[in-house]
Amino acid sequence: MTGRYTSTRLLDRRRFLSAAGLLAAGSAFGHPLLGCVADFETNIPCLGVVPAPVPVAGMSYIRASQIGCALDCDLRNGRNKYTGGAATDDGPRINAAMAGATESSPITLIIDGSALISGLFLPAGGHWSIAGLGCGTGFFVKMGTNNDGIHNGSPDAAAPSDPGPPVPVRSANVRLSNFAINGNRGNGRNGNSTTGSAKGDSAKNQWYFAINLMNLNDISIENVVVVNSSTYNIRFSNVGNVTVSGCVIKSTGPNTDGLHFNGPANDVAISSCDFTTGDDAIALNCPEGHRGNISRVAVDKCTFNSTAMMRLHTIPGSWSSEKFTIDTVTVSNCKGTLSETAFWLGSGAGSMPNSVTGLTITDCSFVTPTVFELSANFGNIALNNVTLVPLDTVQPPGFAFARTSKSFKGMTYEGSRLFFNHCVIARNRGFDVAALILENDSAISSLEFNGFAVEDAPGESHSSARELLHIVSGSVGQLVIDALDSAHIKAPVSTGGFSSIGSVNGAGVLATGWEFPDAVMANGTPYISANSHLPSVKVDGAVELLP
Repeated sequence: MTGRYTSTRLLDRRRFLSAAGLLAAGSAFGHPLLGCVADFETNIPCLGVVPAPVPVAGMSYIRASQIGCALDCDLRNGRNKYTGGAATDDGPRINAAMAGATESSPITLIIDGSALISGLFLPAGGHWSIAGLGCGTGFFVKMGTNNDGIHNGSPDAAAPSDPGPPVPVRSANVRLSNFAINGNRGNGRNGNSTTGSAKGDSAKNQWYFAINLMNLNDISIENVVVVNSSTYNIRFSNVGNVTVSGCVIKSTGPNTDGLHFNGPANDVAISSCDFTTGDDAIALNCPEGHRGNISRVAVDKCTFNSTAMMRLHTIPGSWSSEKFTIDTVTVSNCKGTLSETAFWLGSGAGSMPNSVTGLTITDCSFVTPTVFELSANFGNIALNNVTLVPLDTVQPPGFAFARTSKSFKGMTYEGSRLFFNHCVIARNRGFDVAALILENDSAISSLEFNGFAVEDAPGESHSSARELLHIVSGSVGQLVIDALDSAHIKAPVSTGGFSSIGSVNGAGVLATGWEFPDAVMANGTPYISANSHLPSVKVDGAVELLP
């Protein structure tokens, strides 16, 4: 999700989805969205019981139970797990015990029970860890904390949430593992926030996050469960060398992104995580935080049930002229159901050329209206063995692997290369589908197919898709068809669309059985001529019948 400077269009989209019931009225755990405080309980996913960390030379270890923490909190509801009354706030004891962590004297807190906390504000300079013992260990954010559940720095270090430049020098070394945190999202009066807004404090321009790590390198988050965050479940701002693995994130409601990265950020690895969120599961938002480019992000073996799998956001709103880039993002072995899209590219017109480039998606399956919502200039995008199962939620402008962003209607983008390698649209209903819907005079220099098909579910038979490319307005410089199954696709392009294509070539053109105008064909590519209706080839610009 984009931050506090979200455009009116995007806010309108969120209101629409809320009204349509696409942002769940209740959480994934079967209780109302605004509960999880005194009157409702949240089931905390259990990732197993683990032993305490093996001691490492030079590291000090502190057990919460040995520094006077009561550890009497029920993580499901924040109440005393023994009496049902008020639990004890263990936050101040933990903060005091961890305050001395430095590079020469790192400290690990072993959270060996369940603690109510009014915020953990741990050393800004890093060199600290929190290690739980798995099921039943972790934190519940106390009602009225009005802050992040856990962050590095003083209590006010996270206000405002988007401080802008300059970008501070990063500190290093924070490790979180094997515990749960319940962010206690309420209704603005009965949860973490009592400001009147469930999200945070608008007067301070501060949103509240379950975990907020700022200005750090070398971050590791492993087997951490986050539920009911006020807004972003885990926010990263100005970070590098980040690994997130084996985590479960379950929060619903507006702006509950799973992992939210503000610029700058680099070298991020996310693996084997399970996301159920009311917004973007993963957000790469360059124009927020201290602002900057984002590079080298890898996502592998994750599952998603969210509004969008990933947002790639490179330009701010009208309040700034700054522009940024995102490069080298790989997503592999992932699957999920996304109510809007798998990938949001951009959040408005005017981005830098190739603002998002080096995006590669491999061996993934998505149930969603579209894999790409496009509204930003992009460089190279490659899809390898990706399956789209159309989901009838946000339909306009149609179901497609890539389409113009409905929420940024009228905005134009330019793309360098969009490559489909063994990709499939798998229909279980009679939706009309396309590989690409092109609008708003947008342009793609090279659109390439090396294996693409529309398939119906076993035992079903639906009408063929009308066209491979639905061009409302815009252009494709070069259409390359090396391999494509046209059995369930009637035509290569919508009526009149060939006038928007510079040239057509590829080893698989003839095998489609489609007819192509002579004028668009490249020399040496066999095809069926729309003029003669016969197999033909152009040699030095002249059309000849194939021998």
